[in-house]
Amino acid sequence: MTKRLHWPPSAWLLVFLVLPTALLPARGLSPAGARLLSEGSTWMLLGRSFAVAAVSTLLCLLAAYPVAWFIANSSPRWRNVLLLLVVLPFWSNLLVRTYALMVVLRPLGLLYTPGAVILGLVHSFLPFMVLPLYASIEKLPKRLLEAAQDLGASPAQVFWKVALPLTLPGVGAGCLLVFIPILGIFALPEFLGGARLPLVGGQISVLFKQDAGSPGGSALTLILMALTLVLTGAYYRLRKTEGLA
Repeated sequence: MTKRLHWPPSAWLLVFLVLPTALLPARGLSPAGARLLSEGSTWMLLGRSFAVAAVSTLLCLLAAYPVAWFIANSSPRWRNVLLLLVVLPFWSNLLVRTYALMVVLRPLGLLYTPGAVILGLVHSFLPFMVLPLYASIEKLPKRLLEAAQDLGASPAQVFWKVALPLTLPGVGAGCLLVFIPILGIFALPEFLGGARLPLVGGQISVLFKQDAGSPGGSALTLILMALTLVLTGAYYRLRKTEGLA
């Protein structure tokens, strides 16, 4: 009986995930796909997308770490309330939040600018950075921090030499959870940036709208998939070699 229950989800994954993914190499590595990858504008687009994702991820990290630290060191009663506030944006649709940002940014003259795109990305993906950091900070052995203070370390030294190294797994996990989705996102940058900041996700969307079997769209998708696998593999290898697991 249990084996029979496995068939519906397995068939669903096979038809709607495995087979479409298997078709990508055949189309992406075709002459048309290779021609697109040989163009300099394609690599400029990828470089711009990578830079936007990196800046947005860094800003999320800088904003999320103090928030996660504050929540982890709050009383249990307030901790649950603060965590609820962190995940509260997920209760509304991304497009609704994006339209709300457009209403705020338009009178300020910031709409359709690179800054608006980065602000929207940080606003949308900040919870994905806060939660892994909180989980890592909450497990910090407080005795180590107190021991470092007793040995004469300043608060800055305690943070940089004790707390931060011990929370690197949360930092790495948060950066992966933020960087990878931002690298391929297309709706939010189009709404907030318009045509002034084209990114690879938007270009993939355009190519597949023009042709459902687009070789160029398949080639760009393959690059994003390969980059995702490389980053994920590097993170897990780093955890093992440095004992961060």
